[in-house]
Amino acid sequence: MMNTNNKSKLANNIRILIGLASLPSLFLGFMLVSALLNEQADTIGAFEVVYALVGLVGVYIALSGKRLF
Repeated sequence: MMNTNNKSKLANNIRILIGLASLPSLFLGFMLVSALLNEQADTIGAFEVVYALVGLVGVYIALSGKRLF
């Protein structure tokens, strides 16, 4: 079994690049939460939810520096 504690972290410039690339999908996530609060959940598509979740994963990678695979 592979030990994930010994993996090296991503370089800072790669982390910044991933963080910047995930900002638009993070903004979409905020817009989705705003739509839910305004009771407009029927206007939210499945692709928008998936895109926002990918943005959250990108922010997690950028902040923690952990490699997913």
